[in-house]
Amino acid sequence: MASSGGSHRAVHLLVVSGPDSPELSVLQQLPAGVHVVGVGRSLDDFQALTPQQWASVNVLLNCGVGPTAGKREDIRALWPKLPNLVWMHSSSSGLERLLFPELVEGPVTLTNAKGVYSHSLAEYALTACNWFAKDLPRLRRQQAASQWEPYDVEELRGRTMGIIGYGDIGQACGRLAKAFRMRVIELRRRTELSAAEREAGVVEKIYPPDQLNQLMAESDYVVMATPHTPATHRMVGAAALACMRPHGVFVNVGRGKCVDEAALVDALRSSRIRGAALDVFEEEPLPPSSPLWGLDNVLLSPHCAGTTREYQLESLALFVDNMARFLGGQELANVCDKRGGY
Repeated sequence: MASSGGSHRAVHLLVVSGPDSPELSVLQQLPAGVHVVGVGRSLDDFQALTPQQWASVNVLLNCGVGPTAGKREDIRALWPKLPNLVWMHSSSSGLERLLFPELVEGPVTLTNAKGVYSHSLAEYALTACNWFAKDLPRLRRQQAASQWEPYDVEELRGRTMGIIGYGDIGQACGRLAKAFRMRVIELRRRTELSAAEREAGVVEKIYPPDQLNQLMAESDYVVMATPHTPATHRMVGAAALACMRPHGVFVNVGRGKCVDEAALVDALRSSRIRGAALDVFEEEPLPPSSPLWGLDNVLLSPHCAGTTREYQLESLALFVDNMARFLGGQELANVCDKRGGY
């Protein structure tokens, strides 16, 4: 079910979030006809609701950040009390920490915040490419030592960016890479360009998933922008990394579990590739014992490349826009493939 609302005279909304989350202020912009039944993070927070109120809920919003965010176990505990729920929205884009069998197998439509993080993650990816092209760590070392030692830097112009996963994030990376006059190739299941993609003229070549090694071998910079699903689990392993060029750089703004981290560490330690820029990891927070902390050829960030001051506000603004579609009986934006995990 990707549309609804036309048959609903009113929407009864349950918000799963810490009540002090500042982004909840955006909900003041909800259209007329939307009644907020309650705001809380766990079942205990909703103890005052009557059976009639539980039965009235037809939309659930899961939002918040860090300690204020609703978790999978919180929502799953609420599920039996929501017999008339038809739509759930997640203010995050990743689904791997949200999905549970009752949601996946049931009729409730799930939407997410796909697109909200895309530009900030693309900026990070291009910054990471320049980090290595301009050898910025060397500049910092020379500055700290008061050393004046000119050296040759590289341009991104003319280099090839290979993008694994060409959803919203991958497309945003491609557009910025094209602005730097890079050559852009990509890997995805659908190998035909849409009319809009052909008109944009960003992508030069598309590889299917079974040609991952060819994309790795052809790229100077590899950007991973995939969600974590059974199909993408450790998708990039030792064999794929071995195909990279010696000067190649691996950038991950997707999910850490899409990469065999031990194989990546081995490639970095042995200098089989130039370096990596990683915003995501197999285990988060990254354990202090991880060898990644001590590698000079790694740019490491704590899964915050998309965490701008605006992103949660923009995510809830997307929900408000979707609510207008719901009330109008129109197709919802960002409907997720629950079985596919994205």
